[in-house]
Amino acid sequence: MNRNQKGFTLMELMVVIVIVAILAAVAVPLYTNYVKDSKRTEAKGAIGAVITGEQTFYQKGVTGTPTYTTTLASLNVDTSDTDGKWTISIPAASATGFTVLATGVGSCAGLTVQCVYTKGGEPAWTES
Repeated sequence: MNRNQKGFTLMELMVVIVIVAILAAVAVPLYTNYVKDSKRTEAKGAIGAVITGEQTFYQKGVTGTPTYTTTLASLNVDTSDTDGKWTISIPAASATGFTVLATGVGSCAGLTVQCVYTKGGEPAWTES
């Protein structure tokens, strides 16, 4: 019997496979969450532009009385960088605040980001 053979035993290979599987089980969910967070951050940037547009619209008093609008086109906001990924809408607006909703489409399907803005208060963000 020749004891000078070089190589790995089956047990050593199995231990390495188990270690790699454990690392993959931890890394894949973390990566998936990281990707979703980066997509939501893109939507938050577009919502931030809409908030700025709404504040300008309110200050100008276009309607005669200071109020916010539900019409995205009247804000003169460029959200073209989110085209094909997010649909930006303003479902509610009044003289005291407004709501901006970003709904994911395409590669962002299933994700939503919402901001409820109240005049004089902090924006309330909701993500799913």
